[in-house]
Amino acid sequence: MKNNPYFIFLMQFFCWLLFFQITHFVFALYNWQSLAGPSFAELITMPFRALYLDVAMSCYFMGLPWFLVVLAQLLEQKWPWRINQIFTGLLVVLVSALVVGELPIYDEWQSKVSYKAVSMLAMPTEVFRTATNRQLFGGVAAIIALSLLGIWLFKKAVFTKNIQPRRRPVWALLLFILLVPGALVLGMRGGFQQIPIQISDAYYSKYQVLNAAATNSVFFLMSSYIHHQHAGKPYHFMPDEEAEALFQASMQPMQDTTAQVFSVPKPNIVMVILESWSADLVGACGGFEGITPQFDSLAKNGILFTHCYSSGLRSDQGMASIFSAFPAQPKTSIIRMPNKFQRLPCINTALKGEGYTTSFLFGGQLSYGNIRSYMFFNGFDKIIEGKGFDKSVPQCKLGVADEYLFERQLEELSKERQPFFAAMFTLSSHSPYDMPMEPVIDWGDKDRLYLNSVFYADRCLGEFMEKARQTDWYANTIFIFLADHGHGSPKGWASHQPEYRRIPLLFYGEAIRPEFWGNVDSLPTTQSDVAATLLKQLGLDAEPYSYSHDLFNPGTQRSAFYTFDEGFGWIKADKSQACWHVKDDRVEFVKPENDSLALQQNLKEGKAWLQVLVKDYFDF
Repeated sequence: MKNNPYFIFLMQFFCWLLFFQITHFVFALYNWQSLAGPSFAELITMPFRALYLDVAMSCYFMGLPWFLVVLAQLLEQKWPWRINQIFTGLLVVLVSALVVGELPIYDEWQSKVSYKAVSMLAMPTEVFRTATNRQLFGGVAAIIALSLLGIWLFKKAVFTKNIQPRRRPVWALLLFILLVPGALVLGMRGGFQQIPIQISDAYYSKYQVLNAAATNSVFFLMSSYIHHQHAGKPYHFMPDEEAEALFQASMQPMQDTTAQVFSVPKPNIVMVILESWSADLVGACGGFEGITPQFDSLAKNGILFTHCYSSGLRSDQGMASIFSAFPAQPKTSIIRMPNKFQRLPCINTALKGEGYTTSFLFGGQLSYGNIRSYMFFNGFDKIIEGKGFDKSVPQCKLGVADEYLFERQLEELSKERQPFFAAMFTLSSHSPYDMPMEPVIDWGDKDRLYLNSVFYADRCLGEFMEKARQTDWYANTIFIFLADHGHGSPKGWASHQPEYRRIPLLFYGEAIRPEFWGNVDSLPTTQSDVAATLLKQLGLDAEPYSYSHDLFNPGTQRSAFYTFDEGFGWIKADKSQACWHVKDDRVEFVKPENDSLALQQNLKEGKAWLQVLVKDYFDF
């Protein structure tokens, strides 16, 4: 058995798992001074958490060895095994260099090696100039030592076996050819779950050094490279100075003031992020009647923004826009890049600095879009997702249905120290719309299930608010309701049309001054504006949120900017708008239609926004 090529192939896979575990230990040992805070339980959890990405990366590495094993058996030759040995040795050296090289980089940037860091190797003289002799010689010695350890491990467990290049039984070779590729692909994606494995799956602690230690360095670099390539080159339409000047002019308020809307200095804040809610379905926003009666009722006594737009089309883009006021970028999302999102501000960290306890609640998998790592990095005191619910709670395909999510939120808030910032993210209005409710709405054709899911989510929202009114914290609480992104509706908008991006935004609660109850604001706004608006009301610094308007400042120059693949939409306070496709220089949805000067100015301002935004993304 020990000389069986298929068993040796399996041993090679386990050797990669073991070698990756050694690299995690090296990282942890180098950063041992930062490990004083975590508990013993968190420390011993790290290697087990690391297995998520280690298994995936090992499966990637075993693709070529699988082919070489098949070749060796078919040809009855040993030379494919020698190629496998050389290939594995080279990989061991490269992984060792990556793991050792990222140690001083993590010291400097608090991030593992990304595409950006590797690109700096194009300037080797700069790298050598900034490194001390101790770092250079110590690093080289460490790479050699780790490489020799890895090569010894593979040689001992795999390549010293007496592999006989004779043909094995046909059925065994056939099974190896048919079953192993499927198993490798399954391992690469992390299993049968709907969302493939992502960096977030390694994150589990509020201590970032533990999350970094549990993250496979090769997987991190590979993910960084893929998303960098997907992001494309920076969009450059004019000199950077001109673009920055136009951007700043559009963000500069005509007067530095704000209306004091909150009646208490430090209210509790409950943020409810509504999955895929389109304003077309909200009667209070001018949409279809009867789908969101509970939200419509709340809007009568809150501050409703009827022309809020989502900056992106995905939940991960929405989270960066809401919490960090960083609009969506064409083709990619900054949340998928830990080395970049670590440069962003976050309202959670701002509120924690003011004594708020903070939490984030979701009924599904936060690994989607790398949201989990973003939330952990930004230090939410409590992060609960689908696997944190009791097994007795009914689960839909994507996770916990909204009614149970709201119940859990009430339970958690009853134990929370005030003031608190509690964010939650619903999911029942996401396809496949398998909410625990019989259909109520019988129209909408292909959108009927979606309409029913929003009706169900709205009903759950109403029940949540009714129960919240009976709590001791309700009177001192501001509720913020908004969607993560827009969605198609029976009105048939294209995804790059402004109407498709329109979502509800509502500030509500008894901690809002009564004279503002029932206000309806129809000027353009985006999710990104929530950050500056909220922080200004609390008397906190909103300057780091450079893409965020204060909605309660009457002097704010209101506008809305959103992106899609190879394009942007730009909407101004006078309701003029334009949508521009970069790739083919095509303009759509122009309002007003016959004002060419206004169109050219709007396009120039939109291009400036896109240029500044994408430049910031690449500069991080």
